[in-house]
Amino acid sequence: MYKLHNHLKSARLLIYIMYVTLSILFTGLLNVVHSLYILKIPLEPLSFLIPVTAGIAFGFTLAHIKALSWQLQKMAYTDSLTHIYNRLHMTHFLEAEIDRTKRYGGKFSLILFDLDYFKKINDEHGHQTGDRILQQIARLVSQANRDADILARYGGEEFLILASATGINGAVKHAERLRHDIEHYNFDLPRQVTASFGVAEFKPEQDNLNSLIRRTDIALYNAKGRGRNCVAQA
Repeated sequence: MYKLHNHLKSARLLIYIMYVTLSILFTGLLNVVHSLYILKIPLEPLSFLIPVTAGIAFGFTLAHIKALSWQLQKMAYTDSLTHIYNRLHMTHFLEAEIDRTKRYGGKFSLILFDLDYFKKINDEHGHQTGDRILQQIARLVSQANRDADILARYGGEEFLILASATGINGAVKHAERLRHDIEHYNFDLPRQVTASFGVAEFKPEQDNLNSLIRRTDIALYNAKGRGRNCVAQA
């Protein structure tokens, strides 16, 4: 998702360049046609000043409208703080994955994790520090995930991973690696940051979206009951 965020920034610049260039070419061509074939007057370098200026202004206007449209679309499916998918868009991914698995077979798992004692971090170090921790967590997990994995911010300090084509054993191993990475990451805090993980594999014969989420959430609750900073499976 971070790659997508950087890609959108580059795409926005390309949109500006493309629209401005096309607008200049279009208005310049109209000026040539209008001058030579309608007004029957010769072209001079000064004749292109107005159409070029108009092309630049028109191109920037169109590009700005397009960029705003992209920004609104991005806001609809990403979390503004961490720049990963939000809960609503993750639900769409889950519904599609459930439908695909029931139709064509296969397997997938969910990994739900929650930062331990995150309220204490906010209380002791401020909400800006808490926000920074969430951003670092999103970046750390995004880099550790496979390209096929989908990460979303599911709640305040809760994150959800859709692990495609992954059974319970593989998902537990991946969750354990993430737990280890978070525990040993330098967050530049005087206290250690850890996370608790709940893992569940989708069961086509008995699961729907709500039951799968509920089983994953219960597994996370069990991990916290075991003392936190551990992985529990449904």
